[in-house]
Amino acid sequence: MSIILRLPSPPEGSKPSYPLDNPSLLDQLNFFKSKTGIEDDEKLKLHICRIQEKIYELFPFPCVWNFDFVRGKIVNHPMYQEVIQSAKNQSVAQKIFVDFGANVGSDLRQVVLDGWKREDVLAIDIIPSWIELGNELFKSVDQPIPYFIGDIFKPEVFDPTKPPSAQCDSLDLFSLKDLNALKGRATIISANFMFHLFGEADQERLAEYFALLLSNQPGSTIFGQHRGSENAGIQKLPYAAEAHWYSHSVESWKALWQKVFDPSTVKIVAEMRESEEGTQYEYIHGKRKVLWLYWAVTRI
Repeated sequence: MSIILRLPSPPEGSKPSYPLDNPSLLDQLNFFKSKTGIEDDEKLKLHICRIQEKIYELFPFPCVWNFDFVRGKIVNHPMYQEVIQSAKNQSVAQKIFVDFGANVGSDLRQVVLDGWKREDVLAIDIIPSWIELGNELFKSVDQPIPYFIGDIFKPEVFDPTKPPSAQCDSLDLFSLKDLNALKGRATIISANFMFHLFGEADQERLAEYFALLLSNQPGSTIFGQHRGSENAGIQKLPYAAEAHWYSHSVESWKALWQKVFDPSTVKIVAEMRESEEGTQYEYIHGKRKVLWLYWAVTRI
């Protein structure tokens, strides 16, 4: 796996705004109060800020600096409700919700609160410390969720040439040794703020691997959000030569998935939106608008 995203650090002395002070994120505030057991606003703020500092030390990227791990990227995704409804219509023994790039697991914990079985969600990331920091963030009040640490691009973690194993009715997600057992088992795969970390070829390879994990049942969906662009290609910042990443346009993103799947077997939805006010990506882009690609690929 080769991460190509390179971005400058925030200006010295700058601090991000704490997002849960924003009244529009009241549902997020209430979620963290209920799952941490901390009802006092200021005490909760201190607790979350302390965790944010620890996360940023390990992964100094804008999404962490910006407190995106508390914003509910899954449940607040514009296509989330439709994705969930499609999954509810399936009649299978086990519906598995996988979140790649799960960080400390806050998004999946909201999915559980929203009604998904705790034993049927799976957080996946490459940094072992996320498990401990997730447990620290949510304190002992919260029950742990299944978490797998590993790089899907490494053959010992996922072998795309290996045929799927015989399916049992239920998979124990707490005891996975690799991701091969997940082939054809995932009802929903979410990938937020992930694809833009990689070059064009690895983005396509990641999409192919997700397709192998996705259930063949109609309504099974891969969805997420990441940096987008009006024109696909390498994006650079004029003031920082080291800052670059590969961004897809709506058209190129749809074309990628049409290569991965038979187009007649999936519904592909993609739309571009400007970053919301207050997300503070301005330190990277100045006054340039920041575009985010929201998308979903659903079996029909």
